Amino acid sequence: METQSIPYYDNLPDFLKAVKSIESTNRCFGIFPFEQFGGPGEVIPPFRSSTYVVALVTEGTGTIHLDGVPYRVQPGTLYFLRPWTVRSIHKEDQWHGYVAMFTSEFVTKRSVLSDPMQEYPFYRKGAQPLIHITPEETNELANQFELIATESNHPTRSKADRLDLIYHLLQASLIKSRQVYRQALSAIDYSQPVSLIERFQSLLQMYYLPDPNQGTPVLLTVHEAADRLHIHPHYLSDILKKYTGKTALQHIRERTAFEAQNLIRNTNLTVAEVGYQLNFEDPSNFTKFFKSITGMTPRAYREQRYALAA
Repeated sequence: METQSIPYYDNLPDFLKAVKSIESTNRCFGIFPFEQFGGPGEVIPPFRSSTYVVALVTEGTGTIHLDGVPYRVQPGTLYFLRPWTVRSIHKEDQWHGYVAMFTSEFVTKRSVLSDPMQEYPFYRKGAQPLIHITPEETNELANQFELIATESNHPTRSKADRLDLIYHLLQASLIKSRQVYRQALSAIDYSQPVSLIERFQSLLQMYYLPDPNQGTPVLLTVHEAADRLHIHPHYLSDILKKYTGKTALQHIRERTAFEAQNLIRNTNLTVAEVGYQLNFEDPSNFTKFFKSITGMTPRAYREQRYALAA
């Protein structure tokens, strides 16, 4: 077990080499069959990556945890990941299908839109990341992924032409995915303004990533978050309460507890070191906070995890 935070990879080749021992020189795009990503019973521990992901599971079952929330994977599963989402995977049997990973730069440098990823509701902050689709929809998207994979390995076309063609094929796949996504979640109003909520959730997610340029770290508060977003704290909490059902403080406390659980579960850091890493100056305050959210002390939580793993 590593004595460090959840691994994060800020470029695609590093991620592929570290997680799956795949050598790649393309820093902006990759598509792989799931068969290349391990077999039955494989468990991929939590990690973060800087890439966007769109994946289609045509066969196979298991569970994928996204920011601590478990989602069931079954044949006909389509899922989407934003950069820096904490994810872990447990495959009960062999998965088939494709996973495509790409950077924001891959899309923005080829798009006429200033923020092209906002065109896709599944890449917005707080969006449902996974849906189950019909066999007909699965077949159509599987054919689209197959086209991308074939073009990615074209033996004679120049790299520049291949990447341009991949971009357009990827856009076609995302547009088709958007249609089935909206049909699957038709009760959601996608025209609802979400800019403030997205910026707050982005701040919350990025706050716990290691930053060598950050000065003396402080515990994130509602006032600190509001200052960074240039709005009044009461307004921030009112908007979050209205559209998410939780206040800003609830979001901050839950995210801090989530990060604490990950550190306790996946590192050898002491309880005090976990508290310091999350900017608690007093270990006793961290212990009280953790117990108020989880119902147990950090030490008891770690012992319970050890007992379950035994």
